[in-house]
Amino acid sequence: MRYVIFIAAAISLLAAGPVLAFEDDSGCLLCHKYPKMGRITDTGAKRSYQVVPDTFSSTVHRNVPCTDCHSYIKQLPHREVKEGVRCDSECHSIKNAATGKNFSHRSIVNKFKQSVHGRDKIETGLDADKPYCVTCHTNPIYNPDEAKLPEHIVDRCVVCHEDRDFVVNWYKHTSRRIREVKRSPSEIVELCSNCHSDKALIERHVRSAEEEGRELGRKYPIAVESYDDSFHGKVTRYGFTKAANCLDCHAKKENYYLNVHDIKPSRDPDSPVNEKNKVDTCRNCHVYADEKYAQLDPHPSSNKDSNAFRYYANIGYNLIGDVVIVLLLGMALLETMGRRRDGVSWIMHKGSSWWRKSSRGRDRIE
Repeated sequence: MRYVIFIAAAISLLAAGPVLAFEDDSGCLLCHKYPKMGRITDTGAKRSYQVVPDTFSSTVHRNVPCTDCHSYIKQLPHREVKEGVRCDSECHSIKNAATGKNFSHRSIVNKFKQSVHGRDKIETGLDADKPYCVTCHTNPIYNPDEAKLPEHIVDRCVVCHEDRDFVVNWYKHTSRRIREVKRSPSEIVELCSNCHSDKALIERHVRSAEEEGRELGRKYPIAVESYDDSFHGKVTRYGFTKAANCLDCHAKKENYYLNVHDIKPSRDPDSPVNEKNKVDTCRNCHVYADEKYAQLDPHPSSNKDSNAFRYYANIGYNLIGDVVIVLLLGMALLETMGRRRDGVSWIMHKGSSWWRKSSRGRDRIE
């Protein structure tokens, strides 16, 4: 039956004769161009396998043939896929210009596996809760303004490189990477919160650590909640971009793009938030920070057991705030009652105000 479907799709494609936005030498779009291409997994998740040519042709992987990543596909229609694409696979048609070897993300994947988030593509148990490459990386598009390439630069490069298509693709590739492409602070907080605010996930890890006697970060259960309560979290939430976000503290400042893949737990001596390194980490923003300053808790907890002073201080501040509001409303009510008793009325006149009828006939109201 699947061969009949494949042949029908092929006839449909040939009859329509569309112009594809990228090279499809393997004929993958015979099936994968259709919106209904997908399935429901055994766990009930909906998976779409549609590839939109115009969209894919704008991504960073547009020059990579499908079979370079999906190297396990040996025939069409192919058999059931068990594992899928691994991000440390080699691209046999794309060469690393510096080494001449097949291009691969293996070096950064190996670095990621050594981090606290490290995992393989297929995992079970608690490791399955950890993020994989595609959790954070979603095949981003090139520069939004790539349609407006600077012609004077392209013309100059073509003089020696001769091939205009090569120059255009090269410019799009390099210009995106030399620009600032980091996520904004609020996007970083949102990304990290996807996992660290999942109560069910956190409970699984806390319970497992207690059962196995493993050490777990003291702030791990309340990481997102406490950050949101902190000064850093509050000003970041309101759009201030210079306050510390998750990666400013938990990733080394040197070679940022490498070290965000190598997050270490705070007990690791190499972690920026380890007790030995906290002063230097704080000085990335607060240049005059010292050991006493580094003792300030960037993840303040309002829990009675972990921070009794903050717990009772919050109660006191909330009580004071409620009392002040009640007093202000009471004063406004008493003043209104007194003015009404004295014959003063509230009217709209060139704005709004309280007015009293003049006993001398000199009313300011026209």
